[in-house]
Amino acid sequence: MNSMRLAVPRTALPPRWSALRYHPQQTRLWTEDKRFKVVPAGRRSGKTELAKRKLVASLPVRKKWGDPRYFAAAPTRDQAKRIFWKDLKALAPGRWIRRIYESDLCITTRFGSEVWVVGLDKPQRMEGTPWDGGVLDEYANMKPGAWTENIRPALADRAGWCWFIGVPEGLNHYRDLADYARSGTDGDWGFYTWRSSDILPPEEVEAAKRLLDPRTFRQEFEASFEGSSGRVYYAYRGEVHQVLSAGMDAKLPVVICCDFNVDPCVWELAQTDGREVRVLDEVVMRDTNTVEMCKEVLRRYGGHKAGFIVYGDAAAAARSTAGKSDYALMSELGFKRQSVGRANPAVKDRVNAVNSILCNTNGEARLTHHPRCRYLKRDFETVTWAEGASEIDKRDGDRTHASDALGYFIAAEFALRLKRPSPDRKFYK
Repeated sequence: MNSMRLAVPRTALPPRWSALRYHPQQTRLWTEDKRFKVVPAGRRSGKTELAKRKLVASLPVRKKWGDPRYFAAAPTRDQAKRIFWKDLKALAPGRWIRRIYESDLCITTRFGSEVWVVGLDKPQRMEGTPWDGGVLDEYANMKPGAWTENIRPALADRAGWCWFIGVPEGLNHYRDLADYARSGTDGDWGFYTWRSSDILPPEEVEAAKRLLDPRTFRQEFEASFEGSSGRVYYAYRGEVHQVLSAGMDAKLPVVICCDFNVDPCVWELAQTDGREVRVLDEVVMRDTNTVEMCKEVLRRYGGHKAGFIVYGDAAAAARSTAGKSDYALMSELGFKRQSVGRANPAVKDRVNAVNSILCNTNGEARLTHHPRCRYLKRDFETVTWAEGASEIDKRDGDRTHASDALGYFIAAEFALRLKRPSPDRKFYK
């Protein structure tokens, strides 16, 4: 990985281009043809160094337009300058450079290309300018909407590329993006990860182990996305329960699992053979109503000949919209098969039923979900008990709706019922 497949000979590069030790994941990151690359890796393990070299290596690449433009971004401008500015200047060969703008943190080249160092404390700065590519470092600490709302549109005109690098910071938007890239559902996206121990000397890693608690060490040095303690759905493991399913079984009805929150409203769509449950899809809408949710289900799966069965919050049977209950409205729209109890099960009973189907005492996982069920996955990984551990913490308005919806169905069909003997039957001689 000396010159990292640059279009210039190794001898023409500045001394800052020191040779790198071969690493299979890093080589794959550099050579694989993916437009968007998500790179959670351990501290001091080379991810930012590769990103800097990628930016400089892009500068002489010819485009149809005369002003290729690249960015090196971090959560704040001071952070971005500290991470990138000095090294980008050292990595760029002097004969390439036309001018360096210290105040603007911009390098222009004789090829007409530019590389900018920017802070994303105000991500709207990226708008209005077409970009050919860039790097988002410490992505977990950036504003969740920066990518979709500000950066992704700015890459559209020139089909620009982007790397998302950093260390995980809990189960946030970086984890969501990593899951999307790792799922394999979108060929434009790639996922790359490695541990600090792959690169750092063993004594450095051992020193970190002595200093950090296990959870922090896994996050910082093993690039592990760590959830919070006190998890409600402790039996959930993404690597086991998230499955790219083969699709819908035409012979089985679709189970619509309903929670009737308004913003967001989240329904889970599943199928079961009586033993296992596959959650196939998720309908999420904001500031909506039951009728609009039903229309979206019909738009996606209205042609499913085996029909639908509705499960959900029992309280919605009494709640009314335009003088009718939510379930009455669903029935009018064709969802007539409904299995809704008179009262909801106790929270603990519902949670225990879900955990048991996630993993029983024999280690069997009888519930899987498709990667597109993002709200459900996030619930399973992040929903915690409120103080006292008798109720679920519902302070986050986006949480609990997906898992509640699915839980009503699981509790109805897979409840933990003990077979009790008849009091008239004797078990002794």
